[in-house]
Amino acid sequence: MHVLVVNNFLDHAKHASWIGALRQAISEVRCSIEMIPYTHFAPEFVEKRIHKVDAVVLSGTEAMLSKDSVQSAFRKTIQAVRLLHLPVLGICGGHQLIALAYGERVLYMGRDIEGYREVDVLVEDPLFHGLPTAISVTQSHEEMIEQVPRGFTLLARSTETPIEAVSNERDRIYGVQFHPEIHDENHPAGKLVFANFAKIVKR
Repeated sequence: MHVLVVNNFLDHAKHASWIGALRQAISEVRCSIEMIPYTHFAPEFVEKRIHKVDAVVLSGTEAMLSKDSVQSAFRKTIQAVRLLHLPVLGICGGHQLIALAYGERVLYMGRDIEGYREVDVLVEDPLFHGLPTAISVTQSHEEMIEQVPRGFTLLARSTETPIEAVSNERDRIYGVQFHPEIHDENHPAGKLVFANFAKIVKR
């Protein structure tokens, strides 16, 4: 299984540890990885190359996607997301890019949400198969999507972020506000989220 990772970080060197964790999480579910920067992920790329991959993972980003100027910089990336018709997992900023692609807004929360936090799983969905209804996952964000995009289902929420996960199960498009790639032995939920996404891709 071949996964395309779209690196949405502006400063790749500064956020190398996040990208490294994402690579590791994908490799642990026995997938090969191709990584490109968001500046290369455009409608033209989707038309010419997307048939060569089995799934797309959209990384997080330090970019403030609530700002019009930042959205303009990601305009082609957002357009490309809307064209995808294969399994997609958007993480944090990638989750927000999915919302933007489907016509919703990203809001500044006015505070940082950091570290392991409890998230309530609301729906029995393949992405959360085998997990309890309350999971502890890594958070690192100060923005969130305003509403669940049309055609998507709210899968999870937390006390601080009302929309923690969404899905369009028909098209196998998933967005999670948290960071499943950052997990440890005491907080294993993120690892299982990736394993479940791999199963979703293979089905």
